[in-house]
Amino acid sequence: MKSLFEPDSIAVVGAARDEGKVGHAVMKNLVGSGFKGKVFPVNPKATEILGLKCYPTLTSIPEHIDMAIIVIPAAYVPKVIEEAGQKGVKSAIIITSGFKEAGKEGAELERSIGEIAKKFGMNILGPNCLGLINTNHRMNATFTRNYPSEGPVAITSQSGAVGTTLLDWASEVKIGFSKFVSVGNKVDIDEADLIDYLRDDDNTKVIGMYVEGTNRGTEFMRAAFQTSKAKPIIALKAGRTSSGAKAASSHTGALSGSDKVYDAAMDQSGIIRVKTIDELFDLLLVFADMPLPKEDGVAIVTNAGGLGVMAADAASDHGLTLASFRSETIEKLKSMLPEQCNFYNPVDVLGDADAKRYEFAIRTLMEDENVSCVAVMLAPTDLVDIPSTANLLASFAGKVKIPIVTAFVGGRDCSQGVDILRAAGIPNYESPDRAMRALSGMVQYVRMNARRDEAPPMVVEGDKERVRRLLDKIRAEGRVGLSEDEGKEILKAYGVPVPIEIVAKDVKEAVEAADRIGYPIVMKVVSPDIAHKTDVGGVAVGVANAEEVKKQFNLIVSRSKNKMPDARIDGVVICQMISGREVLIGMVRDPQFGPVITFGLGGIFVEIMKDVTQRIAPLTETQVTKMISSIKAFPILSGARGRKPADIKSLKNVIYRVSQISLDFPEISEFEINPVIVRDEGKGCGAVDALVTIRRENK
Repeated sequence: MKSLFEPDSIAVVGAARDEGKVGHAVMKNLVGSGFKGKVFPVNPKATEILGLKCYPTLTSIPEHIDMAIIVIPAAYVPKVIEEAGQKGVKSAIIITSGFKEAGKEGAELERSIGEIAKKFGMNILGPNCLGLINTNHRMNATFTRNYPSEGPVAITSQSGAVGTTLLDWASEVKIGFSKFVSVGNKVDIDEADLIDYLRDDDNTKVIGMYVEGTNRGTEFMRAAFQTSKAKPIIALKAGRTSSGAKAASSHTGALSGSDKVYDAAMDQSGIIRVKTIDELFDLLLVFADMPLPKEDGVAIVTNAGGLGVMAADAASDHGLTLASFRSETIEKLKSMLPEQCNFYNPVDVLGDADAKRYEFAIRTLMEDENVSCVAVMLAPTDLVDIPSTANLLASFAGKVKIPIVTAFVGGRDCSQGVDILRAAGIPNYESPDRAMRALSGMVQYVRMNARRDEAPPMVVEGDKERVRRLLDKIRAEGRVGLSEDEGKEILKAYGVPVPIEIVAKDVKEAVEAADRIGYPIVMKVVSPDIAHKTDVGGVAVGVANAEEVKKQFNLIVSRSKNKMPDARIDGVVICQMISGREVLIGMVRDPQFGPVITFGLGGIFVEIMKDVTQRIAPLTETQVTKMISSIKAFPILSGARGRKPADIKSLKNVIYRVSQISLDFPEISEFEINPVIVRDEGKGCGAVDALVTIRRENK
C-alpha cells in the first residue's frame, strides 16, 4: 500500500483550472498540503494548472507515476484505468461518482474497473469517495480543504459526508490525524485492507471507523483481531435495523438481524463498537491523548457535590468501579484539605477550590495503587479560577502514567479553560456521563486484551458422507426444507444425542411404536413443509396410553391439514419424552460473515423473550462458554434456587457439533434445534426438534 499512502509522484486525471470544480480542489489541496513529490495535472484542454505543466493524457507523462487520482466522468474511467495499468501505476483513487450507487449501468462500469485493476495488480480506492489524507507524508489527496494537523488518530469512513464531519471535529477539539481514508464503493480496497496496513503504521495509535457494511466479513474479522492486539479500533456501525430476518423460516433466523451479527463479529474481533458519533468522538479523544489504564478503579475529584454524584452514577452505568482508597491516601487528603471536604470517592474539594487544592488531591490519588484512572469535575462557581485550574491540569499532559479526563461543565464561563485543556491534549467532556463513558471504553479495551481468546477453534468429526447423501437426495427432489426426521439424521451423523423416536404412517404403527418406547411419549407431525409444528396443532406432549395415542394421531393429522392443506404429511413421529431445561441452538448463514451460531432460552416463546446470544463460527471453547453464561436465563442452567445444575458439558458438545456441521456444509442456510432438553449434570441432553433449510441451487 506504499504507493497509495506514500507516493513519490501523483497524476491528477481531470485536473481543472476553474475554482468550484472537484479537479481544481484536488490539485489545490495537494499543492497546499505541502506534498513533496511530483504532481502532474492531466487535462487535454489546459497547458498549465496552478503553475504546473499540464499533460493531455496519462500516457503522455514522460515520468513514472506511483498514484493516479481520477476525477473525470464515470464513463471514461475504465479507459483511464487501463492506461494507468499499462503505464505501471500501482494505485489509483477514483473520486468520481456514478457507479453502483447510481444503478445498473454504473454497477457494470464498476465491475469492469475492478477487473482491469486486478489484471494489472493495481490498488483502487473508491470509486465514489472523498479521497485520502496522510499528514505524515504531507498529502491531502481529497477535495476537502479541511486538512488536519499531525496526530495519532487514523480514520476510515464509508461515507464522505461523515468523513468531513470527523475532519471538522478534529479541527475544533485540536486532535491530530495520521491518516484519513474515504473508502467509497470499495471496488478493491476495503476496511480489512486498511486495518492490515494501519496495524504496522507507527504514526497511528488508535483507529476510528465509520462502517455501513462489509462484503468480506471473514477477512474483516481476521484483520481486526490481529490489529486490536496492538492498538484499539473503535467502530461506528450505521444501519442498525434488522433486515436479515425478513425471509427467515426459523426462530434463529428471525433473531439474527444484521446488526446482531455485526455485534458478534466486532466483539469476537476485539473492536469497540459505539452507537453514536458523539461516542466515537469521545473515545478517539481519550485513546489519542492518554495512556491505557492498568485495570478498573476510577477516582473522581470535583468542586461540586452534585457533579460528583452524577459522575459516580455514570461510572456505574458504564461498568466502571469507583476505586477504594488506601487508608494512607485518606489520611493524606485529610491532612491538607479543609475538613468540610469529602475525603472518600468522589473527593469533593469544595466550590472555593483553587488550582493548588485540585493539584494536591489529584497527585495524592494518582499515588494510590488502587486508582487506575482519574476524572476531574469542575463547575464554574464564582470562587473558582477556571483558567488557573485548566493550566494546572494541562501540566499533566504527557507526564501521567494513568489516564486523566475532565468535565468542565458549563458554557461561556468554562470556554477559556476548555481551550487550554484542548491545546494541551487533556480530554475534556461536556458532562460527567461522557467523561465516564470515555474511560469505560479504555477499560473495556484493556479487559478485552487481557481476556483475548487465542485458542484454536474446536473441531469435531462427523459422518460427512452420510450427510452428503441425504442433502443430495433432498436437492434431487427439488426441496429446500428438510423434515424433522431428516434434520435429526444430520444430527445423529455428527453425534448429537437424539431421543428415541419412530415414524408412524398410521394409527396402528403409532400405538406399536409408543408401546415399544414406553409411556409417556411425545407425538409430532412429520412434514418437510411445516416449520413450526406447534403453530398448526401438530404436537401432543405427555401422551399416556394407547387410546390417547389413537386420538392424538388423528387430531394431529387433521389439524395440520386444515392449517396447511398443501403441506406434505408423511405421518406422525412417536418420541421418547425427556424432561429438563429447554434451550435453543441454531445457525443462520450470513452473506458476509458466514455461519452465525445462536444460543438462548428455548421453547415456543423464544422470539418473545429474545434471550439469545450469537457468535460466528468457527468457535473456541472459551467462546462457547461465554455464549452459554451470557444469557439472562443462565442461572436456570447453573442451578439457581437450590436446583441441580444442568449438564453444561453436554450442552457445549452440541454447540460444537452444530458449528462443525455449518462449516462442513455451506449449502445449509438455516439449522435450528428447538428445544434442546438439557438434563441435570451428568445426564446429558437431547435434541427434540430439528429444522433445516438448504439454499436453492443457482440455475
